[in-house]
Amino acid sequence: MLLLAPTAGGRTALAYAGTGLLLLLALTAVLALGAAYAPTPAHRTAARRTLHLLLRLAPWYPDRP
Repeated sequence: MLLLAPTAGGRTALAYAGTGLLLLLALTAVLALGAAYAPTPAHRTAARRTLHLLLRLAPWYPDRP
């Protein structure tokens, strides 16, 4: 098992990973709100499809057509 935390490079890698996860979470929240409250049906559909593509990256998300 490789532990990266004790080294400076490991701490940097963990910080970048955490920042990336927070960015993905923020993007998912924005797309979910856009899909729910968009002013036009076309914008709602676009936000919902983009959210679906993003969520497909999660291994537990069911891939529904």
